[in-house]
Amino acid sequence: MNKYSCWKMDTQELPASVRSLHIHRHPQNNHRYFCYTRVSPRAFDLCVTNIADVWSTAFSQQKLEEHKVMHGMKNSEEYHTRTKEAFHKDAVSLTVLDNTLILKLSQDVLGLAFDLYKLPVAEAKVELRSVVFHLVDYVHHLEQQVTAKEEADASSPGKRMPFAHRLFQTVDFDSKMKSNDPGSSPVARKRLAGESLINPGRKRTKAPTGVSFEDNTPDNNSQRNELDEV
Repeated sequence: MNKYSCWKMDTQELPASVRSLHIHRHPQNNHRYFCYTRVSPRAFDLCVTNIADVWSTAFSQQKLEEHKVMHGMKNSEEYHTRTKEAFHKDAVSLTVLDNTLILKLSQDVLGLAFDLYKLPVAEAKVELRSVVFHLVDYVHHLEQQVTAKEEADASSPGKRMPFAHRLFQTVDFDSKMKSNDPGSSPVARKRLAGESLINPGRKRTKAPTGVSFEDNTPDNNSQRNELDEV
């Protein structure tokens, strides 16, 4: 079993795994807050920390069911989906009080809002330690993915060219295609019979077969026919 398999198994065994992540900068004091969710099939919690303190919804099963009914939510996954979308849009507002923090999803059609309560110091330390190790494991997993991708590219002859170079080649080819006339093709144009190789579009000059003192014109030909008749 590799390291990633162990990491994946550990996160699945957590009662509520860390899911959506978001850094929110408070507009009034410019302080930054780290927001994240903990989700399991039967549980959902929102957590916010400034690294010194931790606030959490700390939903019990009863409180979570009451919150679902109040906001018309179906299950924990729907909570996760809505908070994830709000995090991506930075559509979040925080109101920090003494021991309470109010988090609102400002653009949510249901007007979702959560009351988060400051955890005791001992619980906050445990929560922060859990989140930090989760993030470290996840970063290691991403590094392994990048390394594996680089090794796979290096071992494949067709992929040894740097990615940026391949990208620029593709862009250059596309620009050439767009600069051609409509219906044109990058395939070479077929040469017509008798066309000059040096000057395309003009007919090839035939090699001379002898010395000619007369132009081969219709008028000269008719004069020769009259002399022959005489």
